[in-house]
This record gives sequence, structure tokens and C-alpha cells, in this order.
Amino acid sequence: MPELSVNPQRLWSDHMRMAEIGPSPEGGSNRPALSALDAEARAMLAAWCEPLALAEERDALGNTFYRRAGRDARPAIAFGSHLDTVPTGGRFDGVSGVLAGLEVMRVLHQARITTSAPLELVNWTNEEGTRFRPAMMGSRVHAGDMTLQQALAVRDDAGTSVAEALAEHRLAGPNPPGPRDWAAFLELHIEQGPVLETTGRDIGIVTGTVQARYFQIVVTGAPSHAGPMTMERRRDSLAAAAELVLAVERIGIAGEPGGRSSTTWITNSPNARGAVANITRLHSDVRHEDPARAAAMQAELIAAAAEIATRRQLAIDIDPYTTFGPVRFDTAAAAALRDAAAARQMTTRDMLAVAGHDAVMAALVCPAAMLFIPSVGGISHNPGEYSTPQHVANGAQVLLDAVLRLAA
Repeated sequence: MPELSVNPQRLWSDHMRMAEIGPSPEGGSNRPALSALDAEARAMLAAWCEPLALAEERDALGNTFYRRAGRDARPAIAFGSHLDTVPTGGRFDGVSGVLAGLEVMRVLHQARITTSAPLELVNWTNEEGTRFRPAMMGSRVHAGDMTLQQALAVRDDAGTSVAEALAEHRLAGPNPPGPRDWAAFLELHIEQGPVLETTGRDIGIVTGTVQARYFQIVVTGAPSHAGPMTMERRRDSLAAAAELVLAVERIGIAGEPGGRSSTTWITNSPNARGAVANITRLHSDVRHEDPARAAAMQAELIAAAAEIATRRQLAIDIDPYTTFGPVRFDTAAAAALRDAAAARQMTTRDMLAVAGHDAVMAALVCPAAMLFIPSVGGISHNPGEYSTPQHVANGAQVLLDAVLRLAA
């Protein structure tokens, strides 16, 4: 088989064209899952796949699969990521994995090469989890970590359910979600952190993930007037939540270098000038590469909440609604990525993923691995998120070469 190379200019152009869907004023991307913009991005991907003679399949949650036939009737090599973004997203998170997979298909189509194993490009539904929780919803249901019925019933902050959003944009397919005949799943992703850039490495070989624990928190106080009500009598849910946010931050600082913690979402009621808040909802998480430390961080969060609730004489309810990891990726699939990078004289670094990714869920049902490309400045979930054209091309080349090794 001749040595095949990706087309860096085409790959970069695909990124810039996809970024025209849901552009943010600051130059990033805002494509909420199962929105009209998500549907438009999916339609663009479908249009790009059409001339490649790929067979499209879609399941009931909108996960979409583009299959390229192989010479043999054997399990496929799958690869991909997601097109949805957070509201303050950039142009590379998720989308780079999908477009690198598309480039693999294009290169093989142009070279008229048929691999022994079939190949499958995947676009997962609602990876980010910012509109509908939990994150990695499409791959989670695919892996059996959540039922289809549970996922379809989830509602966003406006009251729209996943089932309603799928129907509105005609994104659901006829197939039940579940494991497919895959020999391996590979995911290219931007690092979303500074390690590759600061160490001068071209490619990160992701060997596994940390453990992450997610919490929905409700602080319930008592409504009162912000003027007449004396300070010692107030049951201010927002003030209590502010204390809890800082406690979560302290837990993460104490957990470094292997740990992280965040509070990333808040709503407040009645959220009215002149009224003391009485219901404040938060979303927090703790993460650590050591599961025992992650459990200890959760215990610290619960203890901090109990102390604040007792002292302020209000209620704090914590729902630990989901956990992922730790996951160890398949060593053979990771080796294929590492060897592919080395053959192209690219430097690598083994590392853990601190964020959730669809490959984490895919690893529950088939061999899986990930590769990272550098993020300039370590910035992600930010309109300034950036990976250079060379970073993107390097990653796609490693993906192509690894796919050819695994599918030979």
C-alpha cells in the first residue's frame, strides 16, 4: 500500500467552513446539542460524506455513523467525536475529531484503497452536556450506561425534552442505540490543556482518564425583603451558595496536581432586585486521577455543604447524579497511535484525560484509545480556543496511519 498523506489545506478549510455555523461574536462557536445549528452542522457533514459512497445509519438518539465497506466481513475500525459545542465554545473542540475522521475517508476514497476491515465515522449526540445533562449522552446510551428512555426524558432549562428536540429537527433514526461491530474506536481531540505545548510534544497518547464525579446542588432558604429583613434572620440561598462555590474551589486547589474541582452553572430564584434569594441551584464536579482521592473530595464537598447549611439554618441538597472513570484505554489501540506518530517523526507523550470524552463511554463496549493535539495556551471552552493548521494536520495524519494499521 502506498504511503498516504492527509490534505492540510482541505482539512483546515473544513474547520473554517464548519465554524460558519453558529459563530459567536468573539470568533468562536455556539452550536447547542439538538438545536437548529446542530442540525445544520450535521447536514453539512452529511453533504461532505455523500460523494464518498458511505452508508449512513442513525440511531434513535441521533448518533450518526458513516460506514465505508471493507474487503472482509470483520468488525470495523471506528473513529469520530462530536459537533455540538458549549455556549462559549471554540472552533476545534469535538469538531476536529469528526473532521479528521472525514479526512481519513476522503484520502482513502481518492486513493481508491479499500481496507480489509470496514471503517466507520461517528458523530455522537450531546457530548458537551450543557443543554441536556449528563455529558456524553449519545455515547453513554450507546454503551448502556444510561437507557434510551432516560435520555429522551431529559429536559433543558427551557423545558424542551431530548425527544422533542430530536423530533423538531428530525435527527432521530430508526436504529436502537447500542454496541456496533467495532474492533476499535479511536478519537482525536484537542488537549484542552497546556501540557503538550509546554513540553514541546506533537501528539498526546491518552492512556486513560481520571475519575470525575458530578453533582446537582439545590440550596433552599427563605424568601424575604432585602431591606427590612435584618441580616441575622435571613436565610439567603445565594450567599450560602457563594460560600459553597469557594469551598469547592478550595477542594480542587488542595487536590492538585492530580485533582480538579469546579462549579460551572448556577440559577437563582426569585432573582429579583429587592428580594433575598431563597432557591439557588448549582452544578459542581470533582475529579482526580486516584479514585480514592476523588471520593475523598466528594466527602469534603458534602461536609462543607452540611456545615454551611447548619450555620446558616437552611437546606443544601446534593444529587451525585453521575460519575465516569477511571478508564484505561486499550493498549494495542494506543500503541497503533504511538507507532504511527513515531513513524512520522512526531514526538509523543503518554497522558491522562481530565475531561470527559465519547471514547470514555466507547471503551466500555470495545477497545478504545485517544490522541490529543496541542491547544495553544491550553485554552478551551473559550472563543479563543486554537490549534494551528499543523497541529490539526499532524493529528489527522496519525489517525489515518493508525486506522490503516488496525484495518489492514
